[in-house]
Amino acid sequence: MTVRRRILLLQLVTAVFVAVVVCLMLITLKLTDDFVNRIDGVHSRFEAISELDGLGNNYAEQLAEVLLLGAEQMPDFQLARQRIEEGFRVLAEVTRKEFATLGSLGDVQQELPEAEFAARLHEFYRAIDRAADRVFQAQTAGQQDLAVDIFRRSIEYRLSNDFETMLADARREERGEVAEELARVRNTQHTVLIAAGMVSVLVIAVGLGLGLTLQHSIARPVRLLAAGAEAIANGALNHRIQTSRRDEFLVLSQSFNKMAEAIERQRASLTSAQARLEREVDQRTHELRQANDQLLSLDSKRSQFLADASHELRTPLTILRGEAEVALRGRPGLAAFRDALNRIQVYAADMARLLEDLIDFTRTEIDDVTYDFETIEAEGVVVAAVHESEILAQQRQMEVQLLSKAPKQMIRADSRRLKQALMIGIDNAIKYADRGGRIDIDICRSGNVLALTIRDHGCGIDPAELPFVFDRYYRGTNNASRAATGLGIGLPIAKTIVERHGGTITLAPAPQRGAVLTIRLPIAEGETDADIDCRR
Repeated sequence: MTVRRRILLLQLVTAVFVAVVVCLMLITLKLTDDFVNRIDGVHSRFEAISELDGLGNNYAEQLAEVLLLGAEQMPDFQLARQRIEEGFRVLAEVTRKEFATLGSLGDVQQELPEAEFAARLHEFYRAIDRAADRVFQAQTAGQQDLAVDIFRRSIEYRLSNDFETMLADARREERGEVAEELARVRNTQHTVLIAAGMVSVLVIAVGLGLGLTLQHSIARPVRLLAAGAEAIANGALNHRIQTSRRDEFLVLSQSFNKMAEAIERQRASLTSAQARLEREVDQRTHELRQANDQLLSLDSKRSQFLADASHELRTPLTILRGEAEVALRGRPGLAAFRDALNRIQVYAADMARLLEDLIDFTRTEIDDVTYDFETIEAEGVVVAAVHESEILAQQRQMEVQLLSKAPKQMIRADSRRLKQALMIGIDNAIKYADRGGRIDIDICRSGNVLALTIRDHGCGIDPAELPFVFDRYYRGTNNASRAATGLGIGLPIAKTIVERHGGTITLAPAPQRGAVLTIRLPIAEGETDADIDCRR
């Protein structure tokens, strides 16, 4: 056989070989494309099912809030209902798109249960939604127990068990479908590799017959291709065929490399989708924790406000009782009765405002009360507090006296709140002072700061307790028998009031005996600087 014929035969063999390999490549690419479309459809359906799981939980939570908190939560429930309906629409849409990617009647018949599952799942949700309507009807009719019973039996239980079980089964079926597709692709790849190997062996045999001179130019590229196919089959998708030839084998190697790159991209896409799902689960978990923390914080703030309101109501009630006892004692004249009734009216108004704060807090779920700031004389607030505390002092045969005054010292304050802080300090001093003793109130100014001091001559305070006296619910242990059975929230309330006024409050032992409470407030802007010495 002449060399020309060998070359012609080699060209013919090469052409046949290239044609076969190209066909195998096209088949592989077609199978890969079908696999990618199928995996994309399965992934979209998996995401839709997972989204329905979260929407179902949100639906149950919003329904529970309507049941517990009332009809004002209905907009959130309607939004949750719309979102879950949208989730079912998305599931139906991705199911329809998945059917569009199927190429044979057998595949369509195999996937029919998925469409039936979507319809069955939607019908199951509608049954739950109808039960929700029954819950609202029972709640509207005032049958709260019946509404709760329907919610637990027909909604909460079915969502937590049947609905989530159906979703879990669907996700498990989707994972199994992915595994089946992967197995089918691997089997096809194995068949293609066998065919490629047989063609390679045939080409090598013909090449040996054509001569050792043609062996190197044909056998080596085939070995490279076989090695690349085996590497891909073994999972080494980053394997690439390196060649410096300038013939058809270069094109073939490039096509093979592109196929490997496409498969590698698809695997990276699947890995990224899995990581994204895990991140979404973590995010949902984090959001649930945040929501739970917010609920706990709100509950704590409500309890705190109720304790504060209880403490604030105690002092006005004590004074009201004292005023009534003074008015009823002996045979006072009309003027004394009128004065007592006027003071009772003032404290009744204070108690009404405190109750209004409590109602506002309950309705709006805020954690603070409003302050009405205005420019006032500090002396007036202090004198009012001293006058009103006389009832508390008389019960223990004590005297509350103002040592010095500070006329025309203007501050920006809410007079009612500031008086409340002073009353807390005076009440605290009366508790710990010796019966029959004296409480000294003093006013002084230094620069742009006005200092109000309340001093008792009682048992004093342990220096080790000073860092904790303004902590909520803390009660000192020093001579605790003198203290009332309070909750330990008076001084924290006073601290909050003073800080809202831009000032500071401190408690320290007196130089000789007792304790000194000092409130420092900023002077109103535009006031002249006139220092007033404090009495020591």
